[in-house]
Amino acid sequence: MKTKVTLVNSGQDFLSFICDEEGKVLKVLPEPALPSIWMGSYLPVNNTVLMQEGLHCPIRKAYASSYGYLNHRIEKIEII
Repeated sequence: MKTKVTLVNSGQDFLSFICDEEGKVLKVLPEPALPSIWMGSYLPVNNTVLMQEGLHCPIRKAYASSYGYLNHRIEKIEII
């Protein structure tokens, strides 16, 4: 089971994250020409308080211990 998190388009070069069951970012869409800096980061996909449509998207780099927030709001969260 994977989760697709789509962000509101505010001019950024990425619109969606595909994450595994634990929230690890496996793919960034649309796929950039260069590897994305977000690959291997984590979204708290199992935390319904942090992950809500309309809120800013929380994200944690693999080496970090806490979440920060992207300056982009979540448009849609879907199980794929």
